[in-house]
Amino acid sequence: MPHSTVSCNDYVFDALVFDRYQGSGSNKAELRRKLDIVYKAMKNELTEKEFDALKDYYILGKKMKEIALERGVAPSTVTRQIRRAKEKIMHITKYY
Repeated sequence: MPHSTVSCNDYVFDALVFDRYQGSGSNKAELRRKLDIVYKAMKNELTEKEFDALKDYYILGKKMKEIALERGVAPSTVTRQIRRAKEKIMHITKYY
């Protein structure tokens, strides 16, 4: 399944937030607030493995099989980590 990647230097999620903020439409302050919430949720609520899986998949553009091979786990493990991470983020952000 194809996925979109976001290029940023040094794998810093601040760059991801900044890139998205700069490309927004007329309500930049609201978008920035939402992106800050997502960023904080990622840094504070995800396990290290979940955070790294999201970074590798969405930021670096690696395939799930490639991530799994690097970590010595089954591809389904990486899929679960990404799914759980996304669920945690969605759960947190729905209150904002």
